[in-house]
Amino acid sequence: MRAASLILLLCLSLGSHAVIVSDLYQVRVPVIDQSTASRQSGIQDALQQVLVKVSGQVESVQSEVVQAAASSAERYVKSFRYSRDEADDGLLLEVLFAQNLIDALLKDAQQPVWGKSRPLVLLWQGVEDELQRKALNQNSGPWRARLERAMNERGIPLLWPAQDLDDELVLPVERLWGLFKDDVQKASARYATDAFMAGRLAPGRDNGWRYQGFIQHKGDWLDLQAEGDDVNSVLLQVADQVAGFLSARYALRSDGIAGGHQLMIQGVQNFRQYHDVISYLNANVAVNSVRVLAVNQQDLTLELDLAADWAQVWSTLALDKRLLATEQEHVFSWQP
Repeated sequence: MRAASLILLLCLSLGSHAVIVSDLYQVRVPVIDQSTASRQSGIQDALQQVLVKVSGQVESVQSEVVQAAASSAERYVKSFRYSRDEADDGLLLEVLFAQNLIDALLKDAQQPVWGKSRPLVLLWQGVEDELQRKALNQNSGPWRARLERAMNERGIPLLWPAQDLDDELVLPVERLWGLFKDDVQKASARYATDAFMAGRLAPGRDNGWRYQGFIQHKGDWLDLQAEGDDVNSVLLQVADQVAGFLSARYALRSDGIAGGHQLMIQGVQNFRQYHDVISYLNANVAVNSVRVLAVNQQDLTLELDLAADWAQVWSTLALDKRLLATEQEHVFSWQP
Protein backbone atom coordinates (compact mmCIF):
# COMPACT_ATOMS: atom_id res chain seq x y z
CA MET A 1 0.00 0.00 0.00
CA ARG A 2 2.73 2.46 0.98
CA ALA A 3 4.86 1.46 -2.02
CA ALA A 4 1.94 1.88 -4.39
CA SER A 5 1.21 5.31 -2.97
CA LEU A 6 4.86 6.30 -3.41
CA ILE A 7 4.78 5.23 -7.06
CA LEU A 8 1.61 7.24 -7.54
CA LEU A 9 3.18 10.36 -6.03
CA LEU A 10 6.24 9.98 -8.25
CA CYS A 11 4.10 9.68 -11.37
CA LEU A 12 2.09 12.73 -10.37
CA SER A 13 5.15 14.84 -9.72
CA LEU A 14 7.56 13.72 -12.47
CA GLY A 15 7.40 13.36 -16.21
CA SER A 16 6.56 9.93 -17.55
CA HIS A 17 9.31 7.33 -17.65
CA ALA A 18 9.45 3.75 -18.74
CA VAL A 19 9.37 1.06 -16.08
CA ILE A 20 11.99 -1.67 -15.79
CA VAL A 21 10.18 -5.01 -15.69
CA SER A 22 12.48 -6.88 -13.32
CA ASP A 23 10.74 -10.28 -13.61
CA LEU A 24 10.57 -10.37 -17.40
CA TYR A 25 12.32 -13.74 -17.64
CA GLN A 26 10.47 -15.31 -14.72
CA VAL A 27 7.09 -17.03 -15.02
CA ARG A 28 4.80 -19.10 -12.83
CA VAL A 29 2.74 -22.02 -14.13
CA PRO A 30 0.40 -24.41 -12.31
CA VAL A 31 1.55 -28.01 -11.92
CA ILE A 32 -0.10 -31.12 -10.49
CA ASP A 33 2.78 -32.24 -8.28
CA GLN A 34 6.57 -32.09 -7.90
CA SER A 35 7.30 -35.18 -9.98
CA THR A 36 9.86 -35.11 -12.80
CA ALA A 37 7.21 -35.56 -15.46
CA SER A 38 5.08 -32.75 -14.06
CA ARG A 39 8.11 -30.46 -13.79
CA GLN A 40 9.20 -31.13 -17.38
CA SER A 41 5.71 -30.44 -18.68
CA GLY A 42 5.52 -27.27 -16.58
CA ILE A 43 8.86 -26.00 -17.89
CA GLN A 44 7.66 -26.51 -21.46
CA ASP A 45 4.55 -24.44 -20.68
CA ALA A 46 6.71 -21.84 -18.94
CA LEU A 47 9.01 -21.58 -21.98
CA GLN A 48 6.04 -20.82 -24.21
CA GLN A 49 4.86 -18.16 -21.77
CA VAL A 50 8.23 -16.45 -21.35
CA LEU A 51 8.75 -16.26 -25.11
CA VAL A 52 5.43 -14.44 -25.51
CA LYS A 53 6.26 -12.23 -22.52
CA VAL A 54 9.65 -11.23 -23.94
CA SER A 55 8.55 -10.83 -27.56
CA GLY A 56 5.15 -9.27 -26.86
CA GLN A 57 3.67 -11.36 -29.66
CA VAL A 58 1.58 -14.52 -29.24
CA GLU A 59 2.59 -15.59 -32.74
CA SER A 60 6.23 -15.90 -31.68
CA VAL A 61 5.67 -19.39 -30.27
CA GLN A 62 4.38 -20.65 -33.63
CA SER A 63 7.84 -20.45 -35.20
CA GLU A 64 9.35 -23.79 -36.22
CA VAL A 65 12.57 -22.87 -34.41
CA VAL A 66 10.66 -22.20 -31.19
CA GLN A 67 8.59 -25.36 -31.53
CA ALA A 68 11.77 -27.40 -31.93
CA ALA A 69 13.23 -25.81 -28.79
CA ALA A 70 10.29 -26.98 -26.68
CA SER A 71 11.65 -30.53 -26.55
CA SER A 72 14.76 -29.26 -24.75
CA ALA A 73 13.09 -26.52 -22.71
CA GLU A 74 15.14 -27.28 -19.59
CA ARG A 75 18.36 -26.07 -21.22
CA TYR A 76 16.99 -22.50 -21.12
CA VAL A 77 16.27 -22.63 -17.37
CA LYS A 78 18.46 -20.77 -14.90
CA SER A 79 16.61 -21.89 -11.75
CA PHE A 80 13.19 -23.06 -10.53
CA ARG A 81 11.27 -23.46 -7.31
CA TYR A 82 7.77 -24.34 -6.11
CA SER A 83 5.26 -22.10 -4.38
CA ARG A 84 1.56 -21.92 -3.57
CA ASP A 85 -1.02 -19.81 -5.35
CA GLU A 86 -2.38 -17.25 -2.90
CA ALA A 87 -5.79 -17.36 -4.55
CA ASP A 88 -6.55 -21.10 -4.47
CA ASP A 89 -3.51 -22.69 -2.76
CA GLY A 90 -2.68 -24.56 -5.97
CA LEU A 91 0.89 -25.70 -6.61
CA LEU A 92 2.94 -23.38 -8.83
CA LEU A 93 6.25 -23.93 -10.57
CA GLU A 94 8.26 -20.69 -10.69
CA VAL A 95 10.84 -20.77 -13.48
CA LEU A 96 13.62 -18.24 -14.06
CA PHE A 97 15.01 -18.43 -17.58
CA ALA A 98 18.46 -17.32 -18.78
CA GLN A 99 18.03 -13.99 -20.53
CA ASN A 100 20.82 -14.51 -23.05
CA LEU A 101 19.44 -17.88 -24.14
CA ILE A 102 15.84 -16.66 -24.49
CA ASP A 103 16.91 -13.58 -26.46
CA ALA A 104 19.10 -15.72 -28.71
CA LEU A 105 16.26 -18.19 -29.34
CA LEU A 106 13.90 -15.40 -30.40
CA LYS A 107 16.54 -13.86 -32.66
CA ASP A 108 17.29 -17.25 -34.24
CA ALA A 109 13.56 -17.62 -34.88
CA GLN A 110 13.53 -14.10 -36.40
CA GLN A 111 11.08 -12.99 -33.74
CA PRO A 112 11.10 -9.59 -31.98
CA VAL A 113 12.73 -9.03 -28.59
CA TRP A 114 11.00 -6.48 -26.36
CA GLY A 115 13.40 -5.29 -23.66
CA LYS A 116 12.85 -4.82 -19.95
CA SER A 117 12.18 -1.08 -20.34
CA ARG A 118 8.44 -0.85 -21.04
CA PRO A 119 5.74 1.84 -21.07
CA LEU A 120 3.83 2.35 -17.82
CA VAL A 121 0.10 1.92 -18.46
CA LEU A 122 -2.51 3.77 -16.39
CA LEU A 123 -5.59 1.54 -16.11
CA TRP A 124 -9.13 2.83 -15.66
CA GLN A 125 -11.17 -0.30 -15.14
CA GLY A 126 -14.90 -0.72 -14.64
CA VAL A 127 -16.38 -4.03 -13.50
CA GLU A 128 -19.96 -5.23 -13.14
CA ASP A 129 -20.03 -7.38 -10.02
CA GLU A 130 -23.28 -8.67 -8.51
CA LEU A 131 -25.29 -6.28 -10.73
CA GLN A 132 -23.28 -3.30 -9.46
CA ARG A 133 -20.95 -1.26 -11.64
CA LYS A 134 -17.82 0.03 -9.96
CA ALA A 135 -14.43 1.51 -10.81
CA LEU A 136 -11.39 -0.40 -9.58
CA ASN A 137 -8.32 1.00 -7.84
CA GLN A 138 -5.22 -0.39 -6.13
CA ASN A 139 -7.32 -1.55 -3.17
CA SER A 140 -9.85 -3.57 -5.18
CA GLY A 141 -8.67 -6.95 -3.96
CA PRO A 142 -9.40 -10.01 -6.14
CA TRP A 143 -10.41 -8.00 -9.22
CA ARG A 144 -7.19 -5.99 -9.11
CA ALA A 145 -5.20 -9.21 -8.62
CA ARG A 146 -6.80 -10.85 -11.67
CA LEU A 147 -5.98 -7.91 -13.92
CA GLU A 148 -2.44 -7.55 -12.61
CA ARG A 149 -1.78 -11.26 -13.10
CA ALA A 150 -2.93 -11.15 -16.73
CA MET A 151 -0.85 -8.06 -17.49
CA ASN A 152 2.18 -9.45 -15.64
CA GLU A 153 2.07 -12.59 -17.80
CA ARG A 154 2.73 -10.27 -20.74
CA GLY A 155 5.22 -8.01 -18.94
CA ILE A 156 3.00 -4.92 -18.90
CA PRO A 157 3.52 -2.59 -15.90
CA LEU A 158 0.32 -1.06 -14.53
CA LEU A 159 -0.54 2.02 -12.51
CA TRP A 160 -3.93 2.28 -10.83
CA PRO A 161 -5.62 5.68 -10.49
CA ALA A 162 -6.18 7.08 -7.02
CA GLN A 163 -9.95 7.23 -7.59
CA ASP A 164 -10.04 10.23 -5.26
CA LEU A 165 -12.45 13.15 -5.52
CA ASP A 166 -10.54 14.70 -8.42
CA ASP A 167 -10.80 11.48 -10.43
CA GLU A 168 -14.47 10.96 -9.60
CA LEU A 169 -15.34 14.50 -10.70
CA VAL A 170 -13.56 14.18 -14.05
CA LEU A 171 -14.42 10.55 -14.72
CA PRO A 172 -17.42 9.26 -12.76
CA VAL A 173 -18.26 5.57 -13.07
CA GLU A 174 -21.00 6.27 -15.61
CA ARG A 175 -18.58 8.04 -17.98
CA LEU A 176 -15.98 5.32 -17.52
CA TRP A 177 -18.56 2.65 -18.26
CA GLY A 178 -19.52 4.55 -21.40
CA LEU A 179 -15.85 4.56 -22.46
CA PHE A 180 -15.90 8.26 -23.32
CA LYS A 181 -12.40 8.80 -24.69
CA ASP A 182 -12.25 12.56 -24.07
CA ASP A 183 -13.14 12.13 -20.39
CA VAL A 184 -10.62 9.32 -19.92
CA GLN A 185 -7.90 11.36 -21.60
CA LYS A 186 -8.66 14.36 -19.41
CA ALA A 187 -8.61 12.27 -16.21
CA SER A 188 -5.31 10.65 -17.28
CA ALA A 189 -3.46 13.94 -17.76
CA ARG A 190 -2.58 14.32 -14.06
CA TYR A 191 -0.74 10.98 -13.98
CA ALA A 192 1.75 11.64 -16.81
CA THR A 193 2.17 7.95 -17.64
CA ASP A 194 3.37 6.62 -20.99
CA ALA A 195 -0.03 5.20 -21.93
CA PHE A 196 -3.55 5.00 -20.57
CA MET A 197 -6.15 2.32 -20.92
CA ALA A 198 -9.85 2.10 -20.08
CA GLY A 199 -12.21 -0.85 -20.12
CA ARG A 200 -15.35 -2.42 -18.78
CA LEU A 201 -15.74 -6.06 -17.80
CA ALA A 202 -19.22 -7.50 -17.42
CA PRO A 203 -21.06 -10.82 -17.54
CA GLY A 204 -21.86 -11.82 -21.09
CA ARG A 205 -24.09 -14.37 -22.68
CA ASP A 206 -24.40 -17.86 -21.21
CA ASN A 207 -22.63 -16.98 -17.97
CA GLY A 208 -19.48 -15.89 -19.82
CA TRP A 209 -17.61 -12.57 -19.65
CA ARG A 210 -17.14 -9.73 -22.09
CA TYR A 211 -14.49 -6.99 -22.15
CA GLN A 212 -14.62 -3.75 -24.11
CA GLY A 213 -12.16 -0.90 -23.94
CA PHE A 214 -9.26 0.93 -25.57
CA ILE A 215 -5.64 1.93 -25.04
CA GLN A 216 -3.87 5.11 -26.10
CA HIS A 217 -0.13 5.61 -26.47
CA LYS A 218 1.57 8.61 -28.10
CA GLY A 219 -1.57 9.54 -30.03
CA ASP A 220 -2.26 6.01 -31.30
CA TRP A 221 -5.48 4.28 -30.23
CA LEU A 222 -6.45 0.62 -30.20
CA ASP A 223 -9.91 -0.72 -29.39
CA LEU A 224 -9.89 -3.77 -27.12
CA GLN A 225 -12.49 -6.55 -27.24
CA ALA A 226 -12.55 -10.03 -25.74
CA GLU A 227 -15.10 -12.57 -24.57
CA GLY A 228 -15.15 -16.09 -23.19
CA ASP A 229 -16.43 -18.41 -20.51
CA ASP A 230 -13.61 -17.80 -18.04
CA VAL A 231 -12.81 -14.30 -16.75
CA ASN A 232 -9.07 -15.01 -16.51
CA SER A 233 -8.85 -16.13 -20.14
CA VAL A 234 -10.75 -13.01 -21.20
CA LEU A 235 -8.31 -10.76 -19.35
CA LEU A 236 -5.36 -12.62 -20.88
CA GLN A 237 -6.84 -11.97 -24.33
CA VAL A 238 -6.88 -8.27 -23.47
CA ALA A 239 -3.28 -8.44 -22.23
CA ASP A 240 -2.28 -10.07 -25.52
CA GLN A 241 -3.83 -7.21 -27.46
CA VAL A 242 -2.13 -4.58 -25.29
CA ALA A 243 1.24 -6.32 -25.53
CA GLY A 244 0.95 -6.64 -29.29
CA PHE A 245 0.06 -2.96 -29.62
CA LEU A 246 3.02 -1.75 -27.53
CA SER A 247 5.61 -4.25 -28.71
CA ALA A 248 4.89 -3.32 -32.32
CA ARG A 249 6.39 0.07 -31.45
CA TYR A 250 9.24 -0.97 -29.15
CA ALA A 251 10.22 -4.59 -29.75
CA LEU A 252 13.38 -4.95 -31.80
CA ARG A 253 13.61 -7.38 -34.66
CA SER A 254 17.21 -8.09 -35.65
CA ASP A 255 17.89 -8.06 -39.37
CA GLY A 256 21.03 -10.14 -38.86
CA ILE A 257 23.25 -7.38 -40.25
CA ALA A 258 25.22 -5.51 -37.60
CA GLY A 259 25.66 -1.83 -38.32
CA GLY A 260 27.77 0.91 -36.79
CA HIS A 261 26.30 4.13 -35.47
CA GLN A 262 28.21 7.04 -33.96
CA LEU A 263 26.79 9.48 -31.43
CA MET A 264 27.97 12.02 -28.89
CA ILE A 265 26.63 12.13 -25.35
CA GLN A 266 27.01 15.36 -23.40
CA GLY A 267 26.85 15.94 -19.67
CA VAL A 268 28.85 12.89 -18.54
CA GLN A 269 30.30 14.48 -15.41
CA ASN A 270 32.37 11.76 -13.74
CA PHE A 271 33.59 8.19 -14.01
CA ARG A 272 30.44 6.78 -12.37
CA GLN A 273 28.26 8.41 -15.00
CA TYR A 274 30.66 7.23 -17.72
CA HIS A 275 30.19 3.68 -16.44
CA ASP A 276 26.42 4.16 -16.24
CA VAL A 277 26.23 5.34 -19.86
CA ILE A 278 28.18 2.36 -21.17
CA SER A 279 26.19 -0.12 -19.06
CA TYR A 280 22.89 1.47 -20.08
CA LEU A 281 23.64 1.22 -23.80
CA ASN A 282 25.01 -2.32 -23.53
CA ALA A 283 21.77 -3.39 -21.82
CA ASN A 284 19.75 -2.55 -24.92
CA VAL A 285 18.83 -5.76 -26.72
CA ALA A 286 19.83 -4.34 -30.12
CA VAL A 287 23.26 -3.05 -29.06
CA ASN A 288 25.93 -5.69 -29.69
CA SER A 289 28.78 -3.61 -28.32
CA VAL A 290 29.84 -0.08 -27.38
CA ARG A 291 33.24 1.39 -28.32
CA VAL A 292 34.55 4.65 -26.89
CA LEU A 293 36.00 6.85 -29.64
CA ALA A 294 36.80 10.00 -27.66
CA VAL A 295 36.38 11.65 -24.28
CA ASN A 296 36.47 15.46 -24.21
CA GLN A 297 35.69 16.86 -20.76
CA GLN A 298 31.96 16.01 -20.34
CA ASP A 299 31.43 14.90 -23.94
CA LEU A 300 31.59 11.21 -24.79
CA THR A 301 31.80 10.05 -28.41
CA LEU A 302 30.78 6.44 -28.97
CA GLU A 303 30.34 3.95 -31.75
CA LEU A 304 27.54 1.44 -31.31
CA ASP A 305 27.47 -1.90 -33.10
CA LEU A 306 23.76 -2.43 -33.69
CA ALA A 307 21.74 -5.53 -34.53
CA ALA A 308 18.77 -3.40 -35.66
CA ASP A 309 18.41 -0.06 -37.39
CA TRP A 310 18.99 3.09 -35.36
CA ALA A 311 15.35 4.25 -35.62
CA GLN A 312 14.20 1.14 -33.73
CA VAL A 313 16.93 1.49 -31.13
CA TRP A 314 16.22 5.17 -30.55
CA SER A 315 12.50 4.49 -30.01
CA THR A 316 13.37 2.37 -26.97
CA LEU A 317 16.06 4.74 -25.67
CA ALA A 318 13.75 7.74 -25.98
CA LEU A 319 11.16 5.96 -23.85
CA ASP A 320 13.59 5.77 -20.92
CA LYS A 321 14.47 9.49 -21.09
CA ARG A 322 18.01 8.81 -19.95
CA LEU A 323 19.17 10.30 -23.25
CA LEU A 324 17.57 13.49 -24.52
CA ALA A 325 17.92 14.64 -28.11
CA THR A 326 19.51 18.02 -28.69
CA GLU A 327 19.27 20.44 -31.61
CA GLN A 328 22.33 18.77 -33.13
CA GLU A 329 21.85 15.51 -35.00
CA HIS A 330 23.34 12.45 -33.25
CA VAL A 331 24.16 14.55 -30.15
CA PHE A 332 22.36 13.67 -26.92
CA SER A 333 22.29 14.86 -23.32
CA TRP A 334 22.74 12.31 -20.51
CA GLN A 335 20.22 12.39 -17.66
CA PRO A 336 21.78 10.73 -14.59
